[in-house]
Amino acid sequence: MKIKQQELEKIESTHADEKKDKKKEKKEKKKKEPSVMPHRLFRYASKWDLLAVFFAAIGSIGLGALQPVAIIIFGEFLADFGASITNVDELLDNTIDMILIFVYIGTGILVGGYFTHALWVLSGENQAKRIRQLYVHSILRQDMTWFDKAEEGSLTTRLATDTQMIQEGISEKLGLVIQLMAQVIAGFVIAFVKGWQLAVVILATVPIMAIVGGAMGYYYTKFTKTAQDTYAQAGSIAEQVFAGIRTVYAFSLQDRFSERYDKELDKACATGSRRGLVMGVQMATFIFVLFCTYGLSFWYGAKLVNEGTLTGDIVLIAFFAMLIGTMSLLSLPMNLAAVASACGAAYRIFEIIDRIPDIDPDSLEGIKDGKLTGQIEFSNVDFAYPTRSDIQVLKGFSAKVEPGQTIALVGSSGSGKSTTVQLLQRFYDVLGGDIFLDGKSIKDYNVQWLRRQIGVVSQEPVLFNMSVRKNLLMGATHTVTDDEIVEACRKANCHSFISQLPHGYDTMVGQQGSMLSGGQKQRVAIARAILKNPSILLLDEATSALDTKSERIVQQALDVASENRTTLMIAHRLSTIRNADTIIVMKQGEVVEQGNHNDLVEKDGVYADLVRKQLIAMEQEEGQSDDNRDDSTPVDDGSVMDEKEEVRINMAKRPSIVSSLEGIGLERRREIEQERKWKTTKTPFFKVLMEMKPEWHLIGLGVLGGVLAGTAFPISGLVIALCITVMIDPTVGDIMPAPMQGANLYSFLFLVIAIVAFIGIALQIAAFETAGERYTRRLRSRMFKAFMKQEVAFYDNEENNTGALTSMLALDAKNVNEIISKIVGEISSIISTGVTGFVIAFVYSWILSLIVIGCVPFLVIGAAYESKVEMNFEDDTKKASIQTGEVAGEAIKTIRTVASLTKQDYFEKTYDKAGLRPHKLAQRKAYMGSIGFALSQGMIMYVYAVAFYSSIRLMGIGKINLEQMMVTLMAMMITAFGIGRGSALASGIAKAKYAALSAFEVLERQPSIDPDLEGIEPTSVQGDVNCEKVSFRYPARPDVPIFSGDFDFTGLAGKTIALVGASGCGKSTTIALLERWYDVLGGFARLDEQNVQNYSLGNLRSHMSLVSQEPVLFDLSIEENIRFGVPDSTKITEDDIIKACNAANIHRFVSSLPKGYDTRVGDKGSQLSGGQKQRIAIARALLRNPRVLLLDEATSALDSESEKLVQAAIDNVIQSGGRTTITIAHRLSTIQNADLICVIDQGRVVEQGTHWELLKLDGLYNTLVREQSLNVN
Repeated sequence: MKIKQQELEKIESTHADEKKDKKKEKKEKKKKEPSVMPHRLFRYASKWDLLAVFFAAIGSIGLGALQPVAIIIFGEFLADFGASITNVDELLDNTIDMILIFVYIGTGILVGGYFTHALWVLSGENQAKRIRQLYVHSILRQDMTWFDKAEEGSLTTRLATDTQMIQEGISEKLGLVIQLMAQVIAGFVIAFVKGWQLAVVILATVPIMAIVGGAMGYYYTKFTKTAQDTYAQAGSIAEQVFAGIRTVYAFSLQDRFSERYDKELDKACATGSRRGLVMGVQMATFIFVLFCTYGLSFWYGAKLVNEGTLTGDIVLIAFFAMLIGTMSLLSLPMNLAAVASACGAAYRIFEIIDRIPDIDPDSLEGIKDGKLTGQIEFSNVDFAYPTRSDIQVLKGFSAKVEPGQTIALVGSSGSGKSTTVQLLQRFYDVLGGDIFLDGKSIKDYNVQWLRRQIGVVSQEPVLFNMSVRKNLLMGATHTVTDDEIVEACRKANCHSFISQLPHGYDTMVGQQGSMLSGGQKQRVAIARAILKNPSILLLDEATSALDTKSERIVQQALDVASENRTTLMIAHRLSTIRNADTIIVMKQGEVVEQGNHNDLVEKDGVYADLVRKQLIAMEQEEGQSDDNRDDSTPVDDGSVMDEKEEVRINMAKRPSIVSSLEGIGLERRREIEQERKWKTTKTPFFKVLMEMKPEWHLIGLGVLGGVLAGTAFPISGLVIALCITVMIDPTVGDIMPAPMQGANLYSFLFLVIAIVAFIGIALQIAAFETAGERYTRRLRSRMFKAFMKQEVAFYDNEENNTGALTSMLALDAKNVNEIISKIVGEISSIISTGVTGFVIAFVYSWILSLIVIGCVPFLVIGAAYESKVEMNFEDDTKKASIQTGEVAGEAIKTIRTVASLTKQDYFEKTYDKAGLRPHKLAQRKAYMGSIGFALSQGMIMYVYAVAFYSSIRLMGIGKINLEQMMVTLMAMMITAFGIGRGSALASGIAKAKYAALSAFEVLERQPSIDPDLEGIEPTSVQGDVNCEKVSFRYPARPDVPIFSGDFDFTGLAGKTIALVGASGCGKSTTIALLERWYDVLGGFARLDEQNVQNYSLGNLRSHMSLVSQEPVLFDLSIEENIRFGVPDSTKITEDDIIKACNAANIHRFVSSLPKGYDTRVGDKGSQLSGGQKQRIAIARALLRNPRVLLLDEATSALDSESEKLVQAAIDNVIQSGGRTTITIAHRLSTIQNADLICVIDQGRVVEQGTHWELLKLDGLYNTLVREQSLNVN
C-alpha cells in the first residue's frame, strides 16, 4: 500500500520507538527473573509434610552415599581376588562376606529407595494441592482492575504449569539433587582418601566437561526456545484458521494461510536442524572427553602402580569413586535447574496468593445488615478504567433513582452506560465524586453483602457447565425450595421450555450454556436474578442479541422481574425502554438529556433522533390494529406456542442434549474403540519410511552413526576389563612394558574409542534430528492443508474442535517422525551394542555370559515397571487434571459473573472436590511407581553378587580365568544397560504409532465437498440466486430437519432479498448452502440457474462476499485483514482500501490510530470493539466487489448511530453496484427497504413481498414489526 509523505514521517518515528522498545526488552530479559529462596518453597508444608521431607532427605543422602561405598567393597573384593587367585578355596572364603555385603547394600537401596521416593512424591503432591487451592482462592478474590491487566490464559496456564514446576522442585527432583550431592561428596572423599594423586588428575578434566556441557547447553536452549516460539507462532496461525474456518472458506484464504504457516515452519525447521547439530556435537564431545578421561586415568593409575605409589585395587577404587562423583556433579545442574525453575514459578504463584485486592470480597468490614430499599444516586462521578487511564469514561456524571423506579441509559457505544453497571457492583471505585445507595456511600457497604443485593442480566448471560437447576441456584442467597425455583422460572417465562427439555431442570446446559439458545439463556439468567430477590436489578443490553420472537418473550420476563424493585436498564433497541420512568441520554460520559419517552420525543433532541433512526414505517391505522392484535393474541397462549417452537428450533441448532449428557461416556467409549482398533493395527513403519524418502541419505548416515556409537560402548567395557586385569593380576610383572603394550596400549585404545564414539554419536543425533525436523515440517504442512480441505461439517464434529486440531498438528507430526528419527536411531545403536557385547562376552566365556543373561531381566524389570506405571497413570491423571483445570478455568473466564453472584466459595469447593481424584491418583502413583524406582536402583547390586559368586565357582572348576571373568562381566553389564534403554522406547513407539495412524487418517480423508474438484469457472455472474424444493439436515444432527423439501425462494440479480424469522428457522442455513459449506440433501441451490455444485468451489465463492454477525478478524494488521477480501493476485491500491473503509464508516477511526492501517487487531480482533470489527469486516466484503453480497446480522453489534451510518453505506453500495444482496436481520428497521422480504417459519417461506405488501397481509411479518415499533407521536 502506498504511503503518503506525512505518514512516512510517522512510521519512521514509530520504527525508532520500536527499536528503543526492543533494546529495553533485551535489557529487561537480561535481568534475572525474581525467585524465592529455596527454603520458601516449603512455606505451605504441613507438619506431616516437613517430617516426610526430613526423612526423605536422609534417605536420599543414604542412597547417594551407598553407591560410592559399594565401590570400596568392589575394590577390596578385587584386592582379595588378586591375592588369592591361585587358591580358589581361599578366594571363596575371603570374598563371600563381601559378596553378601552387595546383597545387603542392594536390600538397603530397595527398601530405602522405595520409602524415600514415596515420601518425596507424597509430600510434594500434598503441598502442590494446597498451593493450587490457595492460588485459585486468591485469584477469585481479586478485583477487576487486576483481571483487566492479567491474561486469562496465563492464569489458568500457571495453575497447570507453574504449580507443576513447584511440585517437581519440592519432590523427586529435589530428592535427586540431594542424592547426587551425596554421591559427589562421598565419591570425592573416597577418591581423595584412597588415592588423591589419581583423583586430582581426574578432577582436572571436570572443568573441560563443564565448559563443553555449558556452552552446548546454552546454544541448545537458545535454539530450542527459538524453535518453540516459531512453532507457537505457526500454531497460532492454525488456531486462527480453525476458529474462523467459515471466513477462511468464504474468502478462499487457504493458500494464503498455508503460505504463512509454511514460512513459520521453515524457520522452525532451520532452527531445529541447527539444534540437532548442536545436540549431536554436545553429546559427542561429552562422550569423547569421558573416554579420554578413562584413558588418562588408567594410564596414570598404571604409572602409579608401576612406581609402587599405589596398588591396583586402590587405583580402581579411586577411579570408579571419582567417576561416580564426577558424573553426579555434571548431572547436578540439570536437576538444580528444576529447583531453580520451581523458585521462579513460586515467586509468580506466591505473589498472587499474597496479593490483597483493593476491593476485597473476603473483607468482613462494612455495612451488611438489613436490606437495601434501592435508592441510587450518582453524584458528580468521574471514572477512567485503570488500563486506559488516559480515556475518561464518565465526566461529572450525576443521576438519581428512587426505590422501585426504572431508569434507562441510552447513547452510542463508549458513552459510559455499561460502566455504571460495573461501578454499582463495585468492580471498580470512582476516581471522583461518589455513588450513594440508600444515602450511604457505596464504599461503606461490605462488598459481598452489597453484591448480594444486586441482580444482573447482561447482553451475553453466563451460564455455567452444570444443570439448569444448579445454574438457577447460583443466584440464590438463601435456601430455596423447588416450588420457588419453578415460580421464578414462570416469572422469567422459561418454565415451559425447561419442562420440555429431555431431563427438565436436571438437563446439563453445556459449556457457556451452549445447549440453549440465546433467548433461553437470557430467561434462565433472569430467573436466576429473580431467585436472588435483589433490591436493585441491572439489565445491560439484556435483549440486544435476540431475534424478535425471543426478544418479546424475554422482554415480558424482564418487565415482571422489574416489578417492585429499582431497575437500571441499558439498551440499543429503544423499543425495550420506552416505558422506563426516566431515560438518560449519555454522550462521552456526560448526561445530555433526561426525561421519559414522550417528553424526550417532544423535545426533538438527541433521543428523538435516535428513535427516528430505529423507526419502522407503518400504516396510518397502526395504533388501532396494534390494539386489536394485542387483544386477539393473548401473551400466555403465544408464549406456549413459542416455547414448543423454540425447543424444536434449539434442537435443530445444537447437538442433542441427551447426547451431551452422555458425552463423557461416549467419548471414552470412542477412545477405547479407537485404541482397540489401533492396537490391532501394525505400526506403519514402512509407510513413514517411504514418506521420508527425501531424507534417506540422512537416515543412512544416522544408522551408520548409531552402529559406530553402539559398538564403542561394549568395546570400552572390554578395554576397562583388560585394564582391571592387568592391575590386579599378581602374575603380571611390568604392566607398562612398552609404549604400545599393557596399560599403555589400553589407554591408547580409549583414545581410538573416543574418536569412533564422537563420530558415531554426532552423526546419529545430527542426522536423525535434521531428518526428523524436515519430515515434521513437511508433515505439518500437509496436515494443515488437509485440514483446510475438509468440509465445514468436519469442523461441526465435537472431536474436531480448534484445540484438538491444533494439538494434532503440534504433537502428532512431531511424534510420527520419532518412528524413524528417534526410534530407528536408538534401535540401531542398541542392536549394535547388543551384538558387539554378546560376541565379546561369549568369545571370552559363554557359560558366565549365560548366567549374566539370566540376570538381565531383573535389571530391566525396574525401569520397565516404572515406565508401565507411568503410562498407566498418565492418561487418567491427565484427564482428571484437565477436568480440575476446567473448573478453575470456567470460574476465571467468567469472573465478573462469579463475583456478581458472590459464588467464589462455591467454585473453590468445586475445584477442591474436582482435585480429589488427581490427588488420589498421584498418591497411588507414588506407592506403585516407587516400586519401580527402588528396583531400578537396587537390583544391580544383586546382579553383582550373583555374577561374582558364579565367577569364583567357575574359576574353581577351571572354566574361566581372571581376564575372562572381568571381560565377560564388563561387556555383559554395559550391554545390559544399553539394551535396558530399549524399555524406555516402548512408550515412545506406542505414542509414535498412534500419532502416525491419526496423521495418516487425516491425510487420507476424502472431504465430501472437495475444493480440488474441477467445475465451471465463469469470470463473472449475473447474481441470480435460487433455492428449489430444498431438504437439508446438518450432518452433525441428522435427526433434526431444517428444510423438509418445501423450501423455495428466488432472488433476482441486483435486488436485495431479506430473510426474517425466528432463530433456527433456516435463515443462516440458506447462506451456508449458497456458500456451499454444506450440500443439500434434496432439491437445488443455484447461482445463475447453475447448481452451485457445478462450480469449482473457489470460483463459486469468488462471486460472493460475506459479513457475519460475529465477524472474524485475524491477528494481523487492519490493512492485511481488509486485503483478505480479494485474491492475492488482485492489485489493490491505497485508494481502493480507503474507499471501502469510507463506505463502511471506519476510515476516520483507522486514520486516528497511531499506526493507522498497520495497527494489529489482536487475536480475534481483541484490540477493537464489536462495532469496529464489524465495520472492518464490511470493508473487507466491499473491497471484493462481489456480485452476491451476504449479510448475516451485519449490523447487530452496532449502536443505533453507527448502525444507521453503516446501513446507509451498505444501502449506497447496494444501489450503486447493481449486486444481489441477501440480508438477514433481527432489527427489522434495517431491512424495510429491501426489494423482497421472505418470512421463514418452520423451514419454509410463509410470506414474501416488500415491506408494505407484507404489512397489508397482516400476517407474521406484521406481528414482528409491531413488536419492534416505536411510537414517536
